[in-house]
Amino acid sequence: MNPACDRCHRRKSRCDKAVPSCGPCRKAGVACKYVNHTRDRQKALERLQRRIQQLEGENRLLTERLGNHRPTESDSVSHRPPEPIETVQERDALSNELTEEISFLSSRAGGENQFLGSTSGVLLASLVDATVHAPSGPRVESRPIASPLNGITPSTAVDVSPVPDERVARALHDAYFEHDHVPYPFLHRATALAILDKTYQDVSFAQDAFSCYSFNMILAIATASVYKFDRESLPDAETYHLRAAERLNEVLQRGDTQALQAMLLLCQYRMVNSVQDTSTSMWHLVGVAARMCLELGLHREQVYQVPKHRGDSSVVVAHEIRRRCFWSVIAMDRIVSITLGRPLAIRLQDTDVALPNPSLDSLLNDTASDLCITALFIHIVRYRVICGDIMSALHTGSTRTQTDAESALRARDNLANTLAQWHADTANLSLEDEPSSQPQHQSSFRTPEWYAMLYYNALLMLYRPSPALSGISMRDPTVLQSIFVAAKQAITIYAQLHRWKRINYTWITLHAVFMAGLSYVYAVGRHFRSHKRKQGSTSTPVAFLESDPAIIDIVNDCRTCSNVLVAISERWNLAKNCYDVFNRLSDAVLTDAVEYHTKPSSSQTPTRLPIETADMTWDNGFNGPLAVDSVLRDCLDDLQHFQPSAYGDDPVGQLSHDWMGEIEGMGFNLFL
Repeated sequence: MNPACDRCHRRKSRCDKAVPSCGPCRKAGVACKYVNHTRDRQKALERLQRRIQQLEGENRLLTERLGNHRPTESDSVSHRPPEPIETVQERDALSNELTEEISFLSSRAGGENQFLGSTSGVLLASLVDATVHAPSGPRVESRPIASPLNGITPSTAVDVSPVPDERVARALHDAYFEHDHVPYPFLHRATALAILDKTYQDVSFAQDAFSCYSFNMILAIATASVYKFDRESLPDAETYHLRAAERLNEVLQRGDTQALQAMLLLCQYRMVNSVQDTSTSMWHLVGVAARMCLELGLHREQVYQVPKHRGDSSVVVAHEIRRRCFWSVIAMDRIVSITLGRPLAIRLQDTDVALPNPSLDSLLNDTASDLCITALFIHIVRYRVICGDIMSALHTGSTRTQTDAESALRARDNLANTLAQWHADTANLSLEDEPSSQPQHQSSFRTPEWYAMLYYNALLMLYRPSPALSGISMRDPTVLQSIFVAAKQAITIYAQLHRWKRINYTWITLHAVFMAGLSYVYAVGRHFRSHKRKQGSTSTPVAFLESDPAIIDIVNDCRTCSNVLVAISERWNLAKNCYDVFNRLSDAVLTDAVEYHTKPSSSQTPTRLPIETADMTWDNGFNGPLAVDSVLRDCLDDLQHFQPSAYGDDPVGQLSHDWMGEIEGMGFNLFL
């Protein structure tokens, strides 16, 4: 029995299975394709098999280390009298009830839950609950907590076996400080290495909670990054994280700079951890870190003033580390909030803190490299601040902050100039021109390509449709050309970094690559949509690219983007294959390109037209709706929920919503 066509299968509608085109597709005027879904099921099976192998490896590792459990702790546990079953059940029921009530109140107290995801309030509830009910004796196993924030407080047996081999630990520390430390240098390298030495030389190492926590979190972050190239290292990364989580509450209770550093380490791990989708909880965690900064007064410059009678190097280092903690929170806040479409946690208008001092780089980063880590960090922070300004000026959904179109255009031009200056300043960083085989030079943050990729991503954010410039960009052909060029360049650079194994395989990168691909399809599709009408009177705005995209270029660009999406998605346990959605959109826009390039020459309109506003009538040689617009309608729900609990406010959701609005505004919805 022949299956239904792809369109009817997705819509779950009746298909008459006619060939070459079924009745519903023929009526809608769209291409009818019969797809073998066996391949999709095979891919899902392969993903499950890989996950089973990872879990089996983790179980073997935990079982092996549990066998080497220290007998002293086992004896102390065995001599403790067992609690009555009724008492344990009573305590567990009370704990779960407390967590659920706090979670409910935190998500309902404000009366507005648009920006409250499923994890709101549960973090602090879990941390407080774990602290209150912590057993007085030695702890071997953590009680599971009913919380969607698995991994913040451990919910499985935690490995208490001896630390890993010293050679492995030193290699992981070097990897962390040569890569993960660059964009977020909130730790003092010499102090972290001193903790590393103490771990293998002093038996009292375990008495200091922050030393244990930071040591294991550095191992977890570095190992999770290595996992993107070696899948067998995943169980170790989660084991280090679980071991560190045992001391998290002790560190947070201090309420000092070390507590803030502990929260930042947790945020870093959530960025690179691929065990689960951590995007929603990241916004909450960064928000907690932001409020810790405010409580410590780190948003005021006077906090960093070093008294003259205490001007020794240790005091200077301590103050500078606090300054870098603050700017690390700012950078994390910008990238997470922009990716998820959420409000910023800290406004720079409320702060007066200067950027870190590059002259102190040798004092804080004891490394043999000639590259100034502080200069890289400052450059990255400047970029994050510019992106935050773009979001605040152009992509704020509230009508209270929207200004008139002329003011928004001036703001966009000023931001474009600021971004161009930032891009020009990249040449002053003395970055690597060619890929190097040396481990310390394999970080993406040391390559000019990575900063060029950031520049084009910011251009996409600057020129894509926005509430502040609704409709204006549609009649400006330079805007459409800027989106097309920036998307094409971003896709090319992502592919190059992937070939060099310098791409950061994180959920943030996955979102950025998908956004570049979606922007590319949007620009090409809008160009062909404009060609569906010919020049008439003056009503509906249209815009064209400078030249017609060639079919072979569309094929190559879309294939390149799809390959990068597949490479990143395979390293994440995603329930939704975003590259499948992109492939459907790219196949559809390719169909439109073939139709346009093969239409009768008499009906073609010139490519370069000085058109800014024109009322168009249908071009009989290129009639009907675009195939990509029809696929957009089918994929709209997936695009609106690209990020969990995003409510369509993330960049992908906003662009797809504006795209649909353009289709309906031009009357193409009549054919969909």
